[in-house]
Amino acid sequence: MAQVLLIEDDVAQRMIASFALRKAGHQVREAADGEQGLAAVRESPPEVVVCDVMMPGISGYEVVAALRADPGLVNLPVILLTAMSDREHMRQGMTSGADDYLTKPYRPNELCDAIAAVLARRQAQQKAFIDSMSGMVENALEEQKETLGRQYESRLQREINARWKRSVAPGADVRYEHAFVLLADLLGSTLQQDPNALAERLKHAQQSALDTFYLFGALHVLPYGGKVIAVFAGDAAMPTPVELRVLRAAVTLARAAPPERPVTLGLHAGPIAIVTVNDGLHGDHGQAPVPGETMNLVSALEETAAASGWRIAVSRAVAAAFAETAAFGRRSVTAGGEPAIEVVGLVP
Repeated sequence: MAQVLLIEDDVAQRMIASFALRKAGHQVREAADGEQGLAAVRESPPEVVVCDVMMPGISGYEVVAALRADPGLVNLPVILLTAMSDREHMRQGMTSGADDYLTKPYRPNELCDAIAAVLARRQAQQKAFIDSMSGMVENALEEQKETLGRQYESRLQREINARWKRSVAPGADVRYEHAFVLLADLLGSTLQQDPNALAERLKHAQQSALDTFYLFGALHVLPYGGKVIAVFAGDAAMPTPVELRVLRAAVTLARAAPPERPVTLGLHAGPIAIVTVNDGLHGDHGQAPVPGETMNLVSALEETAAASGWRIAVSRAVAAAFAETAAFGRRSVTAGGEPAIEVVGLVP
């Protein structure tokens, strides 16, 4: 069982949640608002924080941001509770750095299940990290890597918060004179299988790619059949250069794919336009990239990666931009004769 800090300003809600958690065997401490909660965490960090969103003074989002900005607390699991169930608030809850998000009213067992899930996920992440370390050199670098990891996650969280605070006018056509365009094939050569299973697999793969790309600051993420297009451009609100963000996004997505179903990615930099088509009858709108040289080349690079057994293929221009940050592998040419260069990872 876990040591849980419950931050909830509503007395009745706090009493119900506390009773359910104690009944499940957890050790529970309580705080009546965000300021008291942060003070309690810093005085004696729990194993998991359960925090209401709408509170007087410091909101639940601000509590999460404060924890993610603290190198000593950046990995502390947080579950947010709120009565707001629309997608905008759910996305805000998850992009703020929360590990899970429950809407009120919730059943007591749902809260207990959420705590068990986030703890199991953290334990699995820690085990995977430890298992990945082997040999004397890795052991010597473990402490330094952990410190740098906390610093990176803290800085990345601030970048994400800055991105989501900006307002973007919906439904507008946009053009970038120079942007990094990444095309990811999420399913590869699809074997015959149940259509429902394939649809669920595609949905899961696209959601994973969407989360990864937005995490690293993509300005647009568009479905492209079984593939996904992500557009990255310079962003003054994010101190991390766009070249490093797009490279990390590509490597992260490629490494996350299972060996039996690798993701293949093509990456090129150049001009691109995105148009919005509005449905006046139903009030919907969708976006699509305009065909052109950039889209043609990024498609050819992804096809070259798939045919060559690579994970990531980049153009010569992108390879030059990644000269100091990427580790390169083999070289080839696309069907159109353009150079294609394999990226195998980040420079240590």
